[in-house]
Formats: sequence, C-alpha cells, structure tokens
Amino acid sequence: MILAIVLSQCFVLEDPTPGWKQVTLPVDAPQLAAPDGYEQLRSADPVTVTHDMEAIFRNTWKSSPGKHEFEFALPPGARSLTVQFSQPLYGAKVDVVLEGHRGRMAVLNEKRIEGDRLDLAVALPEASKAMISVHSHLRGAPTLSFAEVQRVIVPNQSPDVPAQFALGRSLFVLKGSGPLTLCQHAGQPLRINARSLLNPSVTSAVLTRQKS
Repeated sequence: MILAIVLSQCFVLEDPTPGWKQVTLPVDAPQLAAPDGYEQLRSADPVTVTHDMEAIFRNTWKSSPGKHEFEFALPPGARSLTVQFSQPLYGAKVDVVLEGHRGRMAVLNEKRIEGDRLDLAVALPEASKAMISVHSHLRGAPTLSFAEVQRVIVPNQSPDVPAQFALGRSLFVLKGSGPLTLCQHAGQPLRINARSLLNPSVTSAVLTRQKS
C-alpha cells in the first residue's frame, strides 16, 4: 500500500508581538495570505494602497455664491477617488476636473447628484489633483465626512515603498498580539493603508505548518 501524504497549505505565525512581520513564502504556498481584514502584501504581487482623507484633502472654499470647491491631492498611480458628504446633495450640480502636467480632464460636468457619495475613476494619466465643485444653491453648504484614494502598486517595483518590503519571496502582514493563521489563498485581496508604510519596523517570523 502506498500512503499519500498531503501537506496542509496553512501555517501558523507564532510570534506573539504586534507589528509588521515578514515570512518566507513556502514552495507549495507561493500565495500565502492572512484572512481578509489584515493589512498585508507580497513583495512581487499587486497590492491596493489606500490614502485616507487626512492625506489627500487639501482645501475647500466658496468660489462664488452657492458654489463650493473641494481640492484633493492624488498620489502617483491613483486609480479611484471616493468622496462622501455629510448630507445628501439633493440634486445639486457637481463638476469634477482632474489636473496633471499633461493637462486637464472633466470627469463630471454639472451632473445632478441626489446622494451623498461620489465614486470616481482617475482616468487622466499622471493626474496629481482633483477639483470637485458643488453648486449648492439654496441647499446649504456641503461638508465632507469621508474621502480616500486607492492605487495599485507592486512593492518591489515601487520607488516609494520602504526597502524592507522589497525582500523577495516574502509575505508581510501587520498583525496584533497572539498567533495568526496564514493559508495559501490565490484570490485573497492584498490591501494596505499608506500610513502603515511610514517608518515601518519589520521583523522576521517563523512559520509552523498546520496539521491536516
């Protein structure tokens, strides 16, 4: 009789301390990942980076009676801008213009918006700024409650990613205290917040294969 030994594709990261951990990807689990909800990246795979409102919001002003302007900075490679207002716009006209060294692009032109949220694609290559104008005549001054920009990078190919994350054949995960189970998961989205890359301290950790 020939016994087939099936190795589990899940591993336990035993390090009890919180913070960024680096683990070497096993040969049979090259797409090892933490569960959804953890900030994580693999050095050679695309990861979605989120820039929050504090990082991207630059200014707001009233440019004319009933017209309010909102200015946002766009990081290199920005793909989307999401903006949420404190109250619905109730049909106010909205203009959105992207700006970069190649020129300007109008994304919305006096489009009436009923709700409180704008989900915008950044279609202008190398756009560095987004301007949103709300024609809020008789509706009250609009105020922001949330904004974020998302972009996709490959860590070992991006010049603004700390060198610690360029180590080949590695998974990096930001964890709390206690052990963490990692599994081979080709479809697991990889996501991080841009703030988590500021002056990161990364320590190497050892994996223990989980028993089948």
